[in-house]
Amino acid sequence: MDIHQIQVKYDPVQDRLLMQVRTRDDQLFGLWLTRRMVMRMWPPVRQLMTAIAVDRSAPGAMAVPEAREMLAQAARERALKSTDFKTQFNPAATKLPLGAEPMLPAAIDLRKAPRGAIVLAIRDAQGRSLELQLGEDLANGWMKLIENALAQSDWGIEITPRAPESAPTPSPSRVLN
Repeated sequence: MDIHQIQVKYDPVQDRLLMQVRTRDDQLFGLWLTRRMVMRMWPPVRQLMTAIAVDRSAPGAMAVPEAREMLAQAARERALKSTDFKTQFNPAATKLPLGAEPMLPAAIDLRKAPRGAIVLAIRDAQGRSLELQLGEDLANGWMKLIENALAQSDWGIEITPRAPESAPTPSPSRVLN
């Protein structure tokens, strides 16, 4: 599948994220992402993208957590510089392989593919399936689209990892008489 455009937007009536993928040969795939599905999917996606960034930036290195996050953020910023967020998504399609109604995933499997890509294998309860392979730049752009939609959703999902809590600083020693 040759992905041309991806759109992720929050639908307040459905209280879901609508993800649409348009291919270069005018196929349109629609997916509903529920709050529950996003909450389960998001941490592994972030972990996988961090691992890809570390492998690409410092192959074979055992980076400390802070360095891992910095490498991932640098890779993400580099990828987002070349991403086109200005072109309007074209919802017109000549082919709707999954049908007119967006697919409601029952499961999303995530795995690493060669050359820094991630693969999303999506299945619904009716037996329909879709496999998306997102290169590193496309995956980072997709993550940004999800973050933007989550900000509109008011679901309360933490989209960025928390900084590690620092140990409390010891108080200066005092001498008691």
